[in-house]
Amino acid sequence: MRMKYHTSKGSIYTHTIEGERNFWVKEDKDGQIHPLAEGLHISKEKLQELVREYPSTLLDRTYCFDVGVEKEFFEDAQQEQCESVFEAEETVIVFMVKRDSDHYAIGCSSEVVNVEKIE
Repeated sequence: MRMKYHTSKGSIYTHTIEGERNFWVKEDKDGQIHPLAEGLHISKEKLQELVREYPSTLLDRTYCFDVGVEKEFFEDAQQEQCESVFEAEETVIVFMVKRDSDHYAIGCSSEVVNVEKIE
């Protein structure tokens, strides 16, 4: 199964599940492709609530967190992710990109405007 999330700024986030394999790819509007370590579809409201729960000094200091913090953030966010891809709420894709062996960068897409499900 493959889900394509089209954003308001023209990027496409593709989530592919093939048996045990589960991966995410971001395609910029100019066609550049970026593999993502993880991603999830979440409402903007729930993401904002989650960010408020983390100490602001930790989130403001850098986008590169140690392995424990970004994994913990993603585990918490996964509990809040969208159950239905057709919800009326404004949604975004939150993702991680591997920076080096022990660090990741966390990012957020612009608003998801269209979701395409491909079997």
